[in-house]
Amino acid sequence: MFALPWTRDSVPHAVIELTRDCNLACRACYRQKTAGFRPLAAILEDVAVIERHQRVHTISLAGGEPTLHPELVAIVRAVKRCGHRVSLVTNGLVLTEELLTQLKRAGLDIVMIHVDEGQVRPDLSDPADIAAVNRLRETIAARVHAHGIAVGLCTTLYPDSLAHLPDLVGLFLRHPHINFLFATHAVGIRALVTQVQAGDAADEPTAGTTNGMVMREMRHHFGLEPYAFIPATKPTSDGELPCITYTIPVAHRGEQTFLRMHSGWLDRQLVKLSRLLAGRYLYFTPDRLFAHLVQIGINALGSGRLATAARFLWGAGGGPLRLKRLVFENAPRITPEGTVNCCDFCPNSTVRDGRVVPVCLADHAQTLRL
Repeated sequence: MFALPWTRDSVPHAVIELTRDCNLACRACYRQKTAGFRPLAAILEDVAVIERHQRVHTISLAGGEPTLHPELVAIVRAVKRCGHRVSLVTNGLVLTEELLTQLKRAGLDIVMIHVDEGQVRPDLSDPADIAAVNRLRETIAARVHAHGIAVGLCTTLYPDSLAHLPDLVGLFLRHPHINFLFATHAVGIRALVTQVQAGDAADEPTAGTTNGMVMREMRHHFGLEPYAFIPATKPTSDGELPCITYTIPVAHRGEQTFLRMHSGWLDRQLVKLSRLLAGRYLYFTPDRLFAHLVQIGINALGSGRLATAARFLWGAGGGPLRLKRLVFENAPRITPEGTVNCCDFCPNSTVRDGRVVPVCLADHAQTLRL
């Protein structure tokens, strides 16, 4: 596992919020719903602010629920013309065939499907039925993939989610069209803000689950170790990492198999090389077999596991090969000094009042003096 060589001005991902309106109410939602939609001009102003502060590669359009925005297709087209990959974070409720067709034509690169456990929604009869939740994820994923758009999953982890994490990761590994998963730990943002205002010093988790717990589950059930991480603004007493990522080559031929990658210094150099060639670090990248083979080869060479990688590729037998990525983001913490401890280089920043701030704390940027 290596530290991603990002700096504050080279974080390759940012989030632009299109609306605060939403057609669902999620368990961990910290946003106050308000009707109305941000105009295209304001959204492009936010993109310009992001571009002034960082060499962004991928921009995610979020909300609220961004598919409610009447100008969504035009927004996707405009952001794409700025030279960025475009991701859409959506619960999928109004993601119709017609809208998907239009989004594909506009240049949308990936849809991040946000279907959470316990999410009360009209297309799910029992929100507590984990098997039904996973089937719904697969159904929406298949519909998106049919339009030639890449598919990812976006989910929130609650204290009861750890028991279901193997099912989620199992779905992610076996499904040939779901190649990205982003999971964040549920946290009471308002409670965290109250803590800061009261001057409470804790250096303790503000959520029921942590990345340390995730790492133990991934190690126990799948034998997987994180590929890379983003350091904390200030190291925590228990060594928790605010953001960890897994990179997993998966072969889909007959029975699905995956390669356990152990990263090293060569992998870090490969990330740096990608920036040298592309002019910025990469975030979302489409399936490209040659690029996958290069990364597997570099990793095998650096970790001394050439024979293991060769056996994996031989077993793939020319079938579909995917390079899947899982990202787990810890909840913010309160340091002993009474400040908020996040990722050193937050990969999920947005714009508030002309400033780039972590999206989870954006509504409280002034209060927290971010």
